[in-house]
Amino acid sequence: MKFPAGTDGGTIISPHNEGAARELGSFSGVIEVRSGAGQGLILAEQGRFLAACFSSDEGIVRGDEALIPMQLERADAEDRMFRLRHYSREEFARAVRIAGEEHLLLEERTAGGIPEQPSPSPTNTTPREDGGINRTGLNLRLPDEARLLKIRNQPGVIAVSAFFEGFPVQSVGEEDFEHVAALAEDFLRAGSKIARGMEIGDVDQLILETSQNKCIIAPCGDLSVCILTNADAQLGLIRVLLQGIQKEFSVPGGRDHSSR
Repeated sequence: MKFPAGTDGGTIISPHNEGAARELGSFSGVIEVRSGAGQGLILAEQGRFLAACFSSDEGIVRGDEALIPMQLERADAEDRMFRLRHYSREEFARAVRIAGEEHLLLEERTAGGIPEQPSPSPTNTTPREDGGINRTGLNLRLPDEARLLKIRNQPGVIAVSAFFEGFPVQSVGEEDFEHVAALAEDFLRAGSKIARGMEIGDVDQLILETSQNKCIIAPCGDLSVCILTNADAQLGLIRVLLQGIQKEFSVPGGRDHSSR
């Protein structure tokens, strides 16, 4: 996989150093870990880990299991170097999208820099009662990724993105999700305001059609989902699949998109 290049943030040789630990605790971007055993990447947001991978002669491990060979207390920890690459907001959003597509996202994010203890294997983790995985740092329930992939695999669909306050939190497909999510949020707020002004009820789904594309935007609990398709895509089944996600996240009253 190829993460954004970012801006060089320097190299840390002794992560136990007080200054280095403080820097890692507030770092946002990607941490390159290099050692005699192999090399890895950790995507971090304000010191909290989002995704990881580690490559060695034995192969590549992804997600939570990738953190284990990068623990500090291992016997070979002294030969490690940690190179920091700072990300802009756009670069970070692109890195999160790549991490999702490459199955690098962690089940539970780790706080406070490089992990001191082994992270649990995904097979040993306890799922949240609502079935979602919080990858945003907020108390949000995310859609089942399999549902988003099912929509993405429909004929004519280009990309699918779940977003919160104009920021993409879970996406599949090839698109500039940062830009699309911001515009989709504005569109949904405007549509909700118009619907209330016309006294025709709450917005269920908004559809925008142009000569080149079609776009469906729908509130789903605290989140919203945006689906981008080709102009000739048939929306019938796509809308049914989207309604399935909406029913799963049904909350009385829904979001108020015009008040923010």
